[in-house]
Order: sequence, then structure tokens, then C-alpha cells
Amino acid sequence: MSLTITPFEERHLEAAARLLAQRHARDRAAKPALPDTFESPDAVRPDIERSFQQTGANGVVAERDGELAGYLLASPMLPAPRHVFAQFFPPRSMVLPYHGHALAPDEDASLYRDLYGALAEGWVQRGFFDHFINVPEGDGATREAWDSLGFARELTAVLRDTAQPVEVSASFKVEVHQAGPEDIEIIEALNESLWQHHTISPIFAPHIQETQESTHEMTLRLLADPANAHFVAYRDGAPLGMLTFMAQGLFSPMLTPDACVYLFQGIVYPQTRGGGVGRALLSHAMDWAREQDHRWCALHFYAANISGASFWQENGFRPVEQRLHRRIDERIAWARG
Repeated sequence: MSLTITPFEERHLEAAARLLAQRHARDRAAKPALPDTFESPDAVRPDIERSFQQTGANGVVAERDGELAGYLLASPMLPAPRHVFAQFFPPRSMVLPYHGHALAPDEDASLYRDLYGALAEGWVQRGFFDHFINVPEGDGATREAWDSLGFARELTAVLRDTAQPVEVSASFKVEVHQAGPEDIEIIEALNESLWQHHTISPIFAPHIQETQESTHEMTLRLLADPANAHFVAYRDGAPLGMLTFMAQGLFSPMLTPDACVYLFQGIVYPQTRGGGVGRALLSHAMDWAREQDHRWCALHFYAANISGASFWQENGFRPVEQRLHRRIDERIAWARG
């Protein structure tokens, strides 16, 4: 059977939506918490269409004997140097989102290698040396295909049922208060501690000082919106740690169950870490989440964040997605012999 790889065009949207809906059904078989809405092509097509229409987006499709066998559809990430998102993405990145790829059920995952090969040359020619893809957790064949191309796990997306209890020692006592705009200095100090934690080995996430104004403005907006929540743990009047929540989080809709809240920031000061403050905060926050009719809680953590990964997974959070990253040696721009 003949296989051709050509640019993604508008005429491919309908067939791509069918493949993505089929892939989501397979993803849900492994992760039943994922919403079933997106098993319909009509439900997933708008996300694909928005990506296709984004400035600078490009993709490819594989067709086997006239039928769509798979597709990749990527968008450029060009955060302003002073924007808070500049801390999460390098200056020139290409991103294959969760809805930006799918293969027909009978296709081998190695087809992703051919599709990426057809796209990557153009990215490098345009100076995009950082490549990202978001893949479902549990699809070993897909992970193997991207691993073989030099991609590595960078960010993990997890979900937790808010009804699951958090084990807290009855003798452990802290005061937990919900913060407001008047607590901005306390929140920003804890936020700074979180950024500093992400710079340490083996995480090595950059903390860009020029983004502080953007981060401050975002923090004020979150504090001013009653749909969000900031919980701070205190002992003898001294802040020990915090958890912050966003009603509208940073998860793909295809990963977000109904009645889900996003845990945006979680930090305990180093001097009190490991003593139960984090569990006490999480227990309080999950009580709040249930009172607000949030059945699920979502968050991201860096895969290299050893302490964070252990804490979240020991307390009921389960992976549903991995963000993989490949960094191309930029010398290829001139070192081709």
C-alpha cells in the first residue's frame, strides 16, 4: 500500500477530527477519568481548526491509498521576553499540543517518526530549535516512537479525585487561611520560593527576573477573582507554605473532566518541608474543592522535580499526559559542511 506525506490543508480537518476522536477513545480506555465528550469528531474538530488557523501553524498528513493514516499539526510558541510564560517555554518553540496528532487505529506508531521527519526540517530552517509534544500517558508505543527521535519527558500532567482522603496526623497542627489581595506580599514571597526551587538540581528551570512585573500582574488578577483560591499555612503567625487554585486551568479540554479545578502553585518553605505542612494544606484544599463541587483536581509538575513528583503521586495524583521536549543543537544552522 502506497504512503504519501503532504502538508496539512483545510480539506484534511474532517478526517483528522475522526482520527483524534478515535485516539481519545483509546486514551479513555486507559484513563477513564478523561471526558467522553471528545470521542465525537464534532467535539474535537474546533480545537484542530483553531490550531490550523493560528499564525505560523503548520502540519503534515500521511495518506495511505487515499485514506488519512495520521497527522501532526503544530503551532509556534513565541512568548514575549518579559511575559510570565517566557519562564515555561524557550523563546522560539514549536508545540504539538495534545490534540495536534493522531494515527489511524491500525497504523504502527513508527509512522510518527516519518511525519516528524517531514516537519522538523522546516522548523529548523525557521530557527525553531525547541520542539515539544504532549502525549497521552500509558500509550507505550507512541512514547517509544518519540523517545527514539530524541524527545524526553519534561512536564507531567496529573489528576486526582477530590473525594480521596489525604492522610494527616491528628497531632499535626497548622492554621490554614484563604488569602486575598491584601496578602500579596506573602503570596509573592512564597511564589519566589517556588521559582527558586525549580532552579535547583536536577530541575534547572530558569527563573527570569525580567518576568517579575508580568508575574505580579497575574498574581493580582488571580487574587482578585473569587473563583480562584489561595491557601496559606501558618504557625505562630509565620507563613509556611501555600496552594493556589485556578478555576480556568492550563489543561487541555480533552484532559479536563467535568467539575475540575486546577492547582497552579504548591510550595512549602525549605526549612519546614517534609514535616506535614503540604499534606495539611492539601487536605484543607480538597475539603474546599468538594464544597465548591469540584470533583477533580489537576496540576502539572516538572518530571525532574524529585520531591514534587513524589509528593503529588504519593497523595493520589495520577499521570494523564506527558510533555516531551527535544532541543536541536543550533549549530546545525551553519554546520552542514
